[in-house]
Amino acid sequence: MAPLRISFLIRSVYDLLPSNANLGRWGKKDDPTCPLCQGRQTTEHVLSSCKVALSQGRYTWRHNRVLQELASVISTAKGEIHPSSTSSTVFITEGGVKKWHRGSIPINTHRKGLLDGCDDWVVSADLPE
Repeated sequence: MAPLRISFLIRSVYDLLPSNANLGRWGKKDDPTCPLCQGRQTTEHVLSSCKVALSQGRYTWRHNRVLQELASVISTAKGEIHPSSTSSTVFITEGGVKKWHRGSIPINTHRKGLLDGCDDWVVSADLPE
């Protein structure tokens, strides 16, 4: 993981992100309220509890963007050859040969990751598109 992502995860777990409530506690801001719903803006509130953000679909949008990124990274790391018209992904076998229904096709033999060689894996995500 990138250092900034790890930093975000650690700071969110220990409630050290700059929410309005924390900024107020640290003497950086006077108003601890959420600009959307006027409730107290804590880290938990920002990440999952604001009723206005929920009603506007902001959490769904964020969920879909994160899921889309994960699916893209996994597909790329697996060495997807050509995305099919369905949502399935092609994986590279450990020996550098992808087994198709009609024989084998030699492909790049460079090992890319932990899941190389798992040709029966399919990446699927519950994205609207």
